[in-house]
Amino acid sequence: MYSFYSVYVNRILNNLKPTLMNKNNMVISSEDVQKIKIYTEDVKDITKTVRSVNDLNMAIKDFEHSSFEIEKENRSLKYEIELKDNEIGSLKEELSTKDKIIGRLQTEKEKLKQELQKLKGFWHNIMSHFHKRICYDKDNNYKIVSDDLYKNGIFDNNDNEIANNIARKVTIPDENKQNKNKKKNNDTRF
Repeated sequence: MYSFYSVYVNRILNNLKPTLMNKNNMVISSEDVQKIKIYTEDVKDITKTVRSVNDLNMAIKDFEHSSFEIEKENRSLKYEIELKDNEIGSLKEELSTKDKIIGRLQTEKEKLKQELQKLKGFWHNIMSHFHKRICYDKDNNYKIVSDDLYKNGIFDNNDNEIANNIARKVTIPDENKQNKNKKKNNDTRF
């Protein structure tokens, strides 16, 4: 439509005739003036449309650029997530392995506790036997063995005193600590 009016306006302008009074002035019909006004309005509308299209093209280019940047960032984030997922998987495997080790160690600890209780019971029986033979039966052979165990570092001071002192009770060392703590607590309450 734009080119049609353009040709039409050029035809009008070419067909203008000079006025009788002044050759520099031209006569134009009111009908042609109306057509030229319509043409200028159409040109204004087309210019606005072209500007809008140019603005739209710029907005599209900005959108395409933003979209490209977002896609690039999205790929980067996906890669980071993949790395983190791999790291998490590796840490879970390590944690599982350590949980298994902890489970085995706890089982072993319980077995060791049981063995320790057996040894404490065995120690208690030996110390009771030495205490009875030395303190009550006055068996010199046990006294000699007790002194030899003390000299060779098998009996410590506490063990030697239990075996040779009639006033000492035969208790397991952990029980001695617990009894002392109970006495302290009872003494501090008053």
